Amino acid sequence: MIQTMWSKFTARDFSTQQYVNFTHRSSADEAIIIVHGITAELDHQREFASSCTRNADVFLPILRGYVQNRGDIGYIGQFDDDLFDFIHFIEAKGYEKITLIGHSMGCANILRLIRKNPLLADEYIFVAPFFHPRLPVYHEDATEQPEPRTDVDYTVYDKKVFFLMILHKMNIHRFNQHTVAEIPDEFHHSGRLHLSFRLLVSRFLEHIPSTIFEGIENRISIYVGEKDEIIQHEQLRDWVKEKWGHEVQFIKGTDHNHILHHPDLHEAIS
Repeated sequence: MIQTMWSKFTARDFSTQQYVNFTHRSSADEAIIIVHGITAELDHQREFASSCTRNADVFLPILRGYVQNRGDIGYIGQFDDDLFDFIHFIEAKGYEKITLIGHSMGCANILRLIRKNPLLADEYIFVAPFFHPRLPVYHEDATEQPEPRTDVDYTVYDKKVFFLMILHKMNIHRFNQHTVAEIPDEFHHSGRLHLSFRLLVSRFLEHIPSTIFEGIENRISIYVGEKDEIIQHEQLRDWVKEKWGHEVQFIKGTDHNHILHHPDLHEAIS
């Protein structure tokens, strides 16, 4: 039976950050680290860990700003530093293999890490990837919840993001803490969490290189559900093929979040 344990690690700025450890094996030789999307989706991550057939412990770092700091971070790029610190913290436990799994927007965070250190992990798995909001592979009505079972629920203020990005490129940063998105708050009674500009832009590369997987192609796998309500799966397949020359595998009968614990996904990654 899986155990869910909340724990803490110390980041380079000496702050205490939280993570969840899903453990159901006593002698795992692999650590799977999941980078969550715009929402943490803790229930789906727990079901992922329960469905996982690998001899692995599963770790979910809760990104800064989701529990502490209430929707903000200290500077643009702080997620990169936090995730590097967390990965090294897990490596120090002695695992033989480190696997990074990105879900949704978490895949964009992993692209940022790969750009800086492509050999950071032994394997990279991208699940329902939201690589960048400007890619022509997403449904325009993604947040309108077209099906009753869909649990996608967030709002991004696109015009405000665009305006603040212009200021950012002009080296004007005094508005970086302003709210540009609103999401469900899984960790506070308020119910809604307001995300700052510097938090949101710290999740994406401004430009995605076509060579980002060069030399690590055999470490990469990409999966999307055929019923994904955010991603147009065929357009994603075509974009990935053209951009990186890589394949996208479709998981039938599942959507953006439920793919995390779909048996076909776990058979594919086992």
